[in-house]
Amino acid sequence: MDVETHKTGKGVEIRIRTSKKVALVVKTSKEERIYLPDTSGNDKTYYVENTAGLQKTAEGYAVLHQGDLQDLKVLS
Repeated sequence: MDVETHKTGKGVEIRIRTSKKVALVVKTSKEERIYLPDTSGNDKTYYVENTAGLQKTAEGYAVLHQGDLQDLKVLS
């Protein structure tokens, strides 16, 4: 498993290269977000106000996290 992060003008793009289904925990200075993989045709996050979730890619998953990033953890 390999994780890459890139700052963009809209936030932090996080790419996870894996063949497993994973979830992503992102910690910021103010909160913690849990991004879940697409399981029913809709990308999901644990939080209702933000429906962005992990999008399946050819190599694994990706998400654009809006806000700062202090720490992240991939759960498999």
